[in-house]
Amino acid sequence: MVFTPPCFSECCGFCIKCCPHLQEEDKSSEPENLRRARDLSKMLGKNRIDMITLNYNTELKQWCKGGGYKNPTNIGISQKEIKIQNKNKDHVKYKLIQQKHSDICNSSLCNVMYVTSSEWLHTSFYPSIPIYTRSDGFKLCGPCLSRKPSPPEISPF
Repeated sequence: MVFTPPCFSECCGFCIKCCPHLQEEDKSSEPENLRRARDLSKMLGKNRIDMITLNYNTELKQWCKGGGYKNPTNIGISQKEIKIQNKNKDHVKYKLIQQKHSDICNSSLCNVMYVTSSEWLHTSFYPSIPIYTRSDGFKLCGPCLSRKPSPPEISPF
């Protein structure tokens, strides 16, 4: 049986948490954030995802052009480290990954674009995207980190 990722409310009736009477285990090896992205992609639909991807690619191209970023080993004048002040006035450091990587931005929309893209893009395009990581392992791509308000999890709203 296929389950959706575990919900937050524990009353959705679709995930393994909400269906304890089913004695099956959730055998998915895919990380929860990508499973959630697959669910979100079904809600968004192909046309909306195509529009989001087109907008993101434009944003990524502008971000790379602005800093001279070509790939993780040729970063041009892109910042190697970015400090952001979060809600409680602490500063959080994000460091640019400067080698080919298999990391994905933790943004929900970036995850949706990833799960709806081809394996070829997973091995050719995604290892070159500028990814910044902080000490706890949370990752954001250059465009997501640069958005105003930036990044989403520390926005004032």
